[in-house]
Parts: sequence; C-alpha cells; structure tokens
Amino acid sequence: MNISGIATLSALLVAGGLRAQEADVKAELAKQNARIAELEKKAGPKAESAPLSFPEGLTPYVLIDLTVVGKSNATADGRTKVDIGEPFFSGSRWGLKGLLKTNIDGLDIIYKLESEYFLYDGEQGKANTLFNRDAWVGISGKSFGKITIGRQNTLARDFAVIYCDPFNHAEVNYDEGGWTNNSNFKSLVYYAGGVSISPVNGGPAQTRMDKGIVWKKMSEEGLCFGAAFNLNYEPNTSVRNSTAAFALGWNAPTWHLAGFYTQANNAGSTASSAAFATASTGYTQKSMSFGGNVNLTPALKLNAGYFHYTAEQGTGHPDRSDNAYTLSASYKLNPKWTLYAGLQSIKVENAGMATATGSIPNAFANGANAAFYTTGSKDSIYGGVRRHLSKKIEAYAVYDYMKLKDAYLINTRQSQAEYGVGLRISAL
Repeated sequence: MNISGIATLSALLVAGGLRAQEADVKAELAKQNARIAELEKKAGPKAESAPLSFPEGLTPYVLIDLTVVGKSNATADGRTKVDIGEPFFSGSRWGLKGLLKTNIDGLDIIYKLESEYFLYDGEQGKANTLFNRDAWVGISGKSFGKITIGRQNTLARDFAVIYCDPFNHAEVNYDEGGWTNNSNFKSLVYYAGGVSISPVNGGPAQTRMDKGIVWKKMSEEGLCFGAAFNLNYEPNTSVRNSTAAFALGWNAPTWHLAGFYTQANNAGSTASSAAFATASTGYTQKSMSFGGNVNLTPALKLNAGYFHYTAEQGTGHPDRSDNAYTLSASYKLNPKWTLYAGLQSIKVENAGMATATGSIPNAFANGANAAFYTTGSKDSIYGGVRRHLSKKIEAYAVYDYMKLKDAYLINTRQSQAEYGVGLRISAL
C-alpha cells in the first residue's frame, strides 16, 4: 500500500474513533443529567424558594405601630406640640410564643416571651428589661383551661377588654387583652390593675403583674371563669403587696358579658414605713367592674362598662372612692373602612396626694397617709377611622378631647385635644 493509501486509512480510523468517543460522551452526559433531575425531584424545591422554618411549636411575631400625634396644651405655656411618641393604640412589640404537645393526653405546654420597643428611637419599652410585657410558661388543656405563671396581664385586664373601648375583640377568650392605652382615654385600664412591686419591673398602678399565677376556663356553653394571684418580693410574707382577683364572663352568639373583682393588699411602694411594718398594718385597695357588648347588626357593635374602685389610705384618713363609665361603638362600613366613637367619665373622691398641686394619681397608686386629699373628674370623647389595607396592614386617623375638673390638671390646664395619623402592621 502506498503512502497516500496509508494516510487515508489512518484518517478514517481516527474519525471513526472520535465519533465513537463523542457518542460515549453524549451518553454519559445524558445519564448524569437524568441522575441530577432525579435528585432534585427527591430534594423538593430549591433552597432559595423554601419557606423559613422554626422549631416545633415556636411562633415568632411582630407588631409595628407608628403614630404622628399633635397635642394641645402640651407645654407649660399652653402650646401645641406635634411629635412621634408612643403609638396611639398599643405598644409596638415582638415576641415568641409556643405550644408543645406532651405524652399526656390533653396536656400541652405553652409559653410566651414578649418585648416592647419604641419606633422613634429603637429603645426598649422598659430600660434594661428585655421581655417587659410577657415572660411566662404554663399548661393548657380542654378539660381544665389554661394556667400561666410569670409576668403577664392582670386577670381583670383580660376580661374587661371586651367593653373598655371599641377597638378590641368581642368575646371573652384565652388571649391577653390589649387595651388602647397611650391616649387621653387610657385611664380606665388602671382600674383593671393591681399591685406588683418589684425592684425592677413593678410599682404601684401596674396593669401587669410579676410572679403572676392566672387560671382561665372557657366552657363550650359560653360560661367563662378566671382567677389570679401574684406572689411578691417581700422577704417574710406572701400576702403584703400582692393582688388576688376572680372574673366571670358569658359568650352568646350576638352579645358578650364580663366582670371582675380585684383586691390588693398594699403596704406602700417600699414598705419601709413603720406604719406598714407588718402585713396586718397595711391597707387594701379594691376594684370591681362589669360590662359587655352587643352586635346590633353584623356591622354595628356597642360596648358599655362600669368601674368602681376604693382604697384605704391609712388610719384617720378618708378612703378614696372612684366611679367610672364608658360607652363606645364601632361600625364596619365595608371590608376596607371601620369607624369608631366613644366616651368615658371618671369621678374621684378623696384621692391622696403628696402635694396640693399636681394631678390625681391613677388607681392602685400609693395614697396612704398623704398630706392632701382631693376630688376631681375626667371626661373624654374620642373617635377614629381605620383603612384596612390588607389583613395585616391598616392606616388610621384618631381624635380625642379631654375635659378635667378640680384637682385633675395637665400642665396646669384642664383640657387637651389629641389628633393623629398612623400605620399599623401586624404579624401576630
């Protein structure tokens, strides 16, 4: 065979080998692609599209509420101030809540840790206290209800929330009640308070309690029960500076009722006075309330309630006596708009004060053996509108006007108007 024939044959052999190699490569690639597709199918969605997951039973949540509000008579010389302060409805917060099943039928472990913060500067709601709103653990079950132990709302606050203002849920339930408490019609919340005197968290006129033990039970027939007691920080007694309460409620299809009785055994903010050296020489403060709401139509809900408060103020000193009333309504125009309006009136007799000037302290404050005893009244009207932007977002506008009498004062004056706009984002 000549040289040219040999070259031609070599070229044909090389080409054939390359084609065979190419076929092998293509077959191997197809095989690997099929394998990758099978693995992806078993793995499910790609990591970047997978939803964020949390440990079993843990639910994180957040509420963001921003209000720009103007207040008349906000300064000593009577000027109006526009500012960003605490939100109008309730404190912005974040937290962790959970429910864990046990191996005992009908018994669950529950817990909640909740922290408040301010949008205007990012600070905590209470300095150096991370979970200042809630820090409790408990058990729950259909047969016995819910028992929680730790820092939490007073029992009275959770039951009276259904009629205190028009912005809350209608039925008595297991949830902690969030009153509208950063405006001039917030004072009613203190009648649902108690005594929880702690070196860090507590003090007179508290609407949450440290070391609280709370039991609630909602029956299928509609009857609701509640009882509570808080242990204290006293070194040698479980009675002084503690609060006991019980509550009842009733849930019907179109109306709901609730009421509570609270008694605090108070010995002053420090218990250092010789007059309060033992529990037997302390004094008691008592608060009771009843009220409810009714859905006159699917869109219109009316709320009404009454509060009565008395406080012993030391031997030879008069007892303080308060009476307060509230009436409010909400009307849902359509799924996007809701209107609110209401009024409240507070009358106080013989409130103990340290000085002849200043404003009357809230209920459950320490007025024992005060130098001055005075009378006053506080009347407020308010209104608001909410624009529901989604299930979790709403914009709002609010207004209230407060009229004071006698010893009630605000910057030496006896009236104030508040008006504001805000945005509320809820992922609870």
